[in-house]
Amino acid sequence: MAKPARELPEPAAEMVITDVEQLKAISDPLRLQLLERISGDPRRSWTAKELAEDLETKQTKLYHHLALLEERGFIRVAATRVVSGIQEKRYQATARSFRVDRSLLTGADSEVATAGAIDAIFDKARGEIMAGLRSGAINLDPKDPKRHRMGLWASHARLGPANVKRVMRLVEKLAEAGETDDPDGTDYGLLVGFYPRATKGPDR
Repeated sequence: MAKPARELPEPAAEMVITDVEQLKAISDPLRLQLLERISGDPRRSWTAKELAEDLETKQTKLYHHLALLEERGFIRVAATRVVSGIQEKRYQATARSFRVDRSLLTGADSEVATAGAIDAIFDKARGEIMAGLRSGAINLDPKDPKRHRMGLWASHARLGPANVKRVMRLVEKLAEAGETDDPDGTDYGLLVGFYPRATKGPDR
């Protein structure tokens, strides 16, 4: 059961990832999923048992990953209690959102860690999409008015500074829409990538 909000310390608005080891910590799909669950509602805390039930995995599989996320500063122990002679920890996210410092995205070690983090993000999204298709949560039948839609797009364009700002504002609005709490709504995932592409020549 969630610990009352008044007893939980307030998480920071944002955590800036400035260390390669922190970046490596979230380069694992399961750890990324754990962090998403724990940071998804900063008003509550989680035990390993609750997380295992939520993610439909074994509790013993999570201890190492939770310890690493705690060691790297992504989560903290909000409370402890003894259950059947064993100490049970409740975990809370240290921040509401996480951002990678731009200076970290250079150098050989950083490049490997960044690639790992990107792989983990896309692997997680792919797993959720495939699970949605198998379960029927994603219904692609165009004749079904009640279908839960999914959109996938890939594109590129040459944009000037003004259009770049417009796209960034749109992405930010989409991200903010994910914070809307509608108890009768459908749980959707959102993954957006917007980046300048490497070019082969000065005019390309």
